[in-house]
Amino acid sequence: MYQDKLASLKRQLQQLQEGTLQEYQKRMKKLDQQYKERLRNADLFLQLETEQVERNYIKEKKAAVKEFDDKKVELKENLIAELEEKKKMIENEKVTMELTGDSMEVKPIMTRKLRRRPNDPVPIPDKRRKPAPAQLNYLLTDDQIMEDLRMLNKLKSPKRPVSPSSPELLPSAPLESPAQRYEARTDDGKLYYDKRWYHKGQAIYLESKDNTKISCVICSVGTNEVGDAFRSSDYSRRIWVRKTSDSTKMRIYLGQLQRGAFVIRRRSAA
Repeated sequence: MYQDKLASLKRQLQQLQEGTLQEYQKRMKKLDQQYKERLRNADLFLQLETEQVERNYIKEKKAAVKEFDDKKVELKENLIAELEEKKKMIENEKVTMELTGDSMEVKPIMTRKLRRRPNDPVPIPDKRRKPAPAQLNYLLTDDQIMEDLRMLNKLKSPKRPVSPSSPELLPSAPLESPAQRYEARTDDGKLYYDKRWYHKGQAIYLESKDNTKISCVICSVGTNEVGDAFRSSDYSRRIWVRKTSDSTKMRIYLGQLQRGAFVIRRRSAA
């Protein structure tokens, strides 16, 4: 019996070495099936991942094109709005110069032209550029500008000496400043208005006569607009504010706050 088992084992070993053993062939077939199945699954996974990457690529490309188009339209609209704003500013400057009678044109100097002699060299024309006109920026209404100009003309008018027989010696009503409804003054870069102090960077509401309420931030306080002869007058002092809606700057005068053309209210910085 021992010899039979040993002979059987030797025979199986021989078949195993030759590759004809039935058990060996079954297991090899099973391994081959598992190998082919894993290859097929790997191919399917590769195909799925490739399709997903392509879909993501197409999606990202469409999003980038859409964002580019939106930014291009936004840039165009911003440039158009900026040009329209500059156009309005130029039109306001033109109207202001027509109201004040100031001419920004450089008048040519009248010179006497002599007759050129035959042997004289040809004169070279002067190619110097004319100085550019100063840029003015007014954000007030026409009525407010005219009222300020009338007030400045009253301040600038010199006192003329008169004779005793002159009719100007007759008693007349003194010049009165505009009615002061609110107490307002500037001190060391701060504004004292309606029993409260305001400083640079403070959030406020600016109300006008037509009940327009604008959210602003104070930019500067107490700068002067006219010449040195009138620096002692608080009427000409100005306050710069910046609108929180579009970040444009607006100029108001201390005299406008005193007579109630504009009213300042405190607001929360948030």
